[in-house]
Amino acid sequence: MKKIIFLNLIIFLIFIAFFFICTLIINSQISGQPRYWEIVHKKNYQNVRENKEKIIQIKNKNKINQNYLSIFDESYKKLNYSGEYKIGNCGSIENGNDELLYQADKHGFRENQDYRYILSDYILLGDSFTQSICENKPNDLKSLLLKKTNFTYLNLGMEATDYAEQALNLIHYTKDTNFEGVIYLFYEGNDYEQTSDKVKQIKKNNENQIKKKDAIYDLDINHKITNFFKFKVWFAEFIRGPSVLLKFFKNYDNLLDNKDYEYVHKKVKIFLDQKNVKNRLLVYIPSWQKISLYKLKNFGIYNNHPQILQLNLLKNNVKEISEKYGFIFIDTDQYFFNLENPLDVFHYELNTHFNKRGNETLASAIIDKLNN
Repeated sequence: MKKIIFLNLIIFLIFIAFFFICTLIINSQISGQPRYWEIVHKKNYQNVRENKEKIIQIKNKNKINQNYLSIFDESYKKLNYSGEYKIGNCGSIENGNDELLYQADKHGFRENQDYRYILSDYILLGDSFTQSICENKPNDLKSLLLKKTNFTYLNLGMEATDYAEQALNLIHYTKDTNFEGVIYLFYEGNDYEQTSDKVKQIKKNNENQIKKKDAIYDLDINHKITNFFKFKVWFAEFIRGPSVLLKFFKNYDNLLDNKDYEYVHKKVKIFLDQKNVKNRLLVYIPSWQKISLYKLKNFGIYNNHPQILQLNLLKNNVKEISEKYGFIFIDTDQYFFNLENPLDVFHYELNTHFNKRGNETLASAIIDKLNN
């Protein structure tokens, strides 16, 4: 009897060791996707901020010098922005080092001189990835474009907006603006969520205003990190590879309301035609979900993954509709996948916004088209 128990124990331990080794191999070879973020907070968004701060504390052993331009710097003051000072309230859940602080323009958009509402070469249109949330100047998208091109830009990028609201902003704020072209950025992760029937008028951009005297870049994150919390983070990391394989058995819905997206593009086309604006670029930005599965390319199964099929369908729909209404479609996927580690464009490889490298990669895709 003892021999049978001992034999069963040995078999069990061998099975555990085999599972452990297989999981490690799958993690390293199949998945570039950090899984701890979803599992640790268990979709409980009331605890998202605190838990993510804790994860960043675990990851962030060394401070990173971002080399940003402070709003207190004399060279920043000379830019003569006219609006309120704003805080991004995202540093602790993004880079974990410093807060986003900037001065808005007269309409609440980020760091535009008021003259750009009279004359600009290009209008930048999009969500938080266009606004470059959580990255201070000069690591934001518009600053990088200004540095490497001879064009001027009016940045109407605004966080928490989708294509319908972005179109309303274009039509409302640039009706009296002389401009040569529009760069309409579409973020694959969520720019399809709010359709035009839910957006009837523009929103005033007056959130997160602060007094300049209250502006503080440095973060003070002092949450207690328990050993149990560290174990949950480790366990989530440990099973990230198998979770990628399990997604092959999941079905994904069509993300875009094609009819509504086309309706919005019709309105934009009429507006641009009336202003005789012929330079129209639609810049498609890949999501963290797509980029995080990059290791599947090594095995030739990337394009067969159901989530990639879903995202590629979204991209093809956006491409077909935008080109129908006069936009040149710019697919930026390869700019990110050509990097040694594509996830380096996100803070801590998490599902966050782009860091400086991400903004540089996105800017390169736009610049290549503008210069050709």
